[in-house]
Amino acid sequence: MNNTFKKGVRLFLIILGAIALISEISSIEKNYYIQSIGVVLLMLGVFLVNTKVKPKEERISNSFVEEEE
Repeated sequence: MNNTFKKGVRLFLIILGAIALISEISSIEKNYYIQSIGVVLLMLGVFLVNTKVKPKEERISNSFVEEEE
């Protein structure tokens, strides 16, 4: 997948979740299903933004390179 496409999906999830939460929090009659979906979408987007998992071998090789320098 393209890196800009991934960023777009992450941003879309965050915006969609935030809109769902804000609209339901501000409404008089609460729909807790929409709030739950908003929380899930928002947290999924934030998780995807903050997740950068590297393989264990790559982390070990990077630490050896840093120690040698």
